[in-house]
Amino acid sequence: MDFIEVAGSLQYLWMIVFIMIVAGLAKEHNLFAPAYVFVRNVFQSNKIVLVILSTIGGILPISGRVTISAGLLDTIAPKDPEKRQKYGIIDYLATHHYYMWSPLEKTVIIPIATFGITYTAWIEQILPLLVGTFLFIGWYIWKRVDETDITIASTDSTIFSVIRDILPMIVAIIGYVIFENFYVTFGILALYYIILTSTWDIKKLISYINLDVLLIVGTVIVFSAFLQTYDSEFKKAIETVGLNPNTFFGMFGITTFGFVSSFLMGSSGKFVAIAVLMAQVFGIEYFLWFFAVDYSAYLVSPAHKCLMLGNRYFGTPYHTYYIALATWAGILLSIAGTITFLL
Repeated sequence: MDFIEVAGSLQYLWMIVFIMIVAGLAKEHNLFAPAYVFVRNVFQSNKIVLVILSTIGGILPISGRVTISAGLLDTIAPKDPEKRQKYGIIDYLATHHYYMWSPLEKTVIIPIATFGITYTAWIEQILPLLVGTFLFIGWYIWKRVDETDITIASTDSTIFSVIRDILPMIVAIIGYVIFENFYVTFGILALYYIILTSTWDIKKLISYINLDVLLIVGTVIVFSAFLQTYDSEFKKAIETVGLNPNTFFGMFGITTFGFVSSFLMGSSGKFVAIAVLMAQVFGIEYFLWFFAVDYSAYLVSPAHKCLMLGNRYFGTPYHTYYIALATWAGILLSIAGTITFLL
């Protein structure tokens, strides 16, 4: 295990701390309420506010966007534990479709570089999975979340209040996208809201930090790093496996091997590398299937910190996660399986 790399990954915990403080102050002092009220009044729907926040969190081209998304969603999440649980799923769904289409992600860059295709060709290939994903996310938000599950405080909405309270968050996010330094961007942002709300009580600020989240995410980071030290062994096993993809049992064995490998490592870069390698070994015509299988395994992996973060942040039970994610995975596998084996 590369301890220097693990230590670098654990710095991510500081980003979580900053976001928790920002979200805690914003929620307690209703800092984002003016903007939320404005959007709600325009569209006459709390769900539109939820859609906008989840979209912003989902499309951020940055590492750790699930943390920022969780912080944004927490500002409208109710205190009721049962209602809060839904936000863990929304946070997860909103921040993971990105791996299919973002030209900045390894999950897109690696296949494009390996197969020598254009970005347009990639989108054309992955489009069926994207459509299924967005339909599922839309269905979940509109059918599983009620208007009363979204808490928006009543307040006056003025241009000044929106600029004063919202603009610094936007500037910080843009700054992080450009400079990729969360210490500066989100550290300064947290300090700005501390000054704005005159919250100098250290105990109060610490109360916004969920230590369970930090402990669980830190443990998962170390666990994931340990498993990823064996990625070369997984790749070698794929290259030497003697199964025939043209038979049912052969394809079942290959699929199971890819799923288990991606499940154990829980890394976006590793799962797509496995899918690409399997396609190179057994044929590029199987890539969409391997991608769907290995991506599904990555989503539910115990080495995937996003699931643990949502569980601790919003109290979303694991079985609730797995029901939603199994449904999403089932949609992806059905689409990929139909295209690969029936069309």
